[in-house]
Amino acid sequence: AKDTGDYLLQLLKDLMPKHPIIGDVRGHGLFVGAELVKDRQTKEPAVPEIDQIVQAMKARGFLLSTDGPLYNVLKIKPPLVFTRQNA
Repeated sequence: AKDTGDYLLQLLKDLMPKHPIIGDVRGHGLFVGAELVKDRQTKEPAVPEIDQIVQAMKARGFLLSTDGPLYNVLKIKPPLVFTRQNA
């Protein structure tokens, strides 16, 4: 789980330059969070956008949720059998 989680974390970090809405990526093992912001400098939360992402992913069969005091952290908690091929 640690190796796969590290791999998933790096994949998400690699998306940051292309997607400025991703303000930060953090996690441990297979518990990963991506903080979505409207502006990386001000860290203004991208709440409407994260709600759209959660709903779109649910429509595709992926169960995600939000967390954090401003509900702008996308929680990614795949099952422990999740592998690099699944990432």
